[in-house]
Amino acid sequence: MDKEKDERKIVYFPNVAGKLVEKGMAALKAKEITKAHEHFSQLLEIEPEHPQGHFGMVLSLVEMGNLSEASERCETMMQQGIGDYYDIFQVYISILVQLGKYQKVVTMIEAVLQENQLPSNIAESLYQLLHFSRQMTNYDLDSEADYDAGHEEDVDKLIDYLESDKTEKQWLAIQKLSTVDEQKSLPVYLTYLNATNKDPLLKSLVLQVLREKELDQEVVVHKFGREIKVNPATLQDIFLQDFSLSVKSKLSDVVEQGNPALFEMCMQIWWHYLFAISPFEAEPPNSSVWAAAVHKVASEMNGEDVTNEELRMFYEVKPSEFEVAANRIMNIENQPFYRPFE
Repeated sequence: MDKEKDERKIVYFPNVAGKLVEKGMAALKAKEITKAHEHFSQLLEIEPEHPQGHFGMVLSLVEMGNLSEASERCETMMQQGIGDYYDIFQVYISILVQLGKYQKVVTMIEAVLQENQLPSNIAESLYQLLHFSRQMTNYDLDSEADYDAGHEEDVDKLIDYLESDKTEKQWLAIQKLSTVDEQKSLPVYLTYLNATNKDPLLKSLVLQVLREKELDQEVVVHKFGREIKVNPATLQDIFLQDFSLSVKSKLSDVVEQGNPALFEMCMQIWWHYLFAISPFEAEPPNSSVWAAAVHKVASEMNGEDVTNEELRMFYEVKPSEFEVAANRIMNIENQPFYRPFE
């Protein structure tokens, strides 16, 4: 009789996995993290390789502050091909940033970029994380990286970081405050956007955080001596805007096939410029002008020769037009508080 009991199999109700996913995600949304963790744990007991179960477990661990365990689970998922690789990769990179592992962030993103298969819907955030992580590898933030956004004292320290004159500390605070309860982080973010003396690029990062949180209210942004009111929830991904894609298409036609490495640099420069000036748009709205300008800047930065006459022939625009745009790009690269519309 005991042997018969041991050989019995547990029979679950139909679609129990789907119901556990729904319950787990609902609990996450309601900030009931312990319940979410329990639902996803139960799901993985039933189906050990369930993609949404593993992904939900990662999100639960992040919310609980167990970042090291969450990063290890992400690594396992990517190695074993569980779930959508790029969804997991994006979460993994954000975890590494919070852990202060900036060199690893740089290595991982550069490897993905070399494969030239980066989906446009995550490219914007990864390009910016790459840009900042490269800077952070030259800055000692080991002690600061240990701050826990779940502790009241550490939240206060992170808020103080936003008043620091060091861009690296401000960036770290913006990243870590994104995991804090919105009642604490939102007023801080709004004040930062409205300030006239804060880094324009970091303001774009704040807007990205608010867009990802789907903040549906009008906010005031001061940038480059100008003021604009925007609703983060309605902001479009710059990688999906018709104008930015038109510039990419023109660069692809001229550069990509003959020089893939230069094309990749062109795209990094273009996305970086758009991100820096957002929510404003590139002026003038002429894709040929900006394609020529980006091509010129990328060639100069890469040590390659291209003449204004060649660029005029490639893109059918006057040097006087694309040189102005190229100067704006270079000033964004070199001077954080440059006004790109003058």
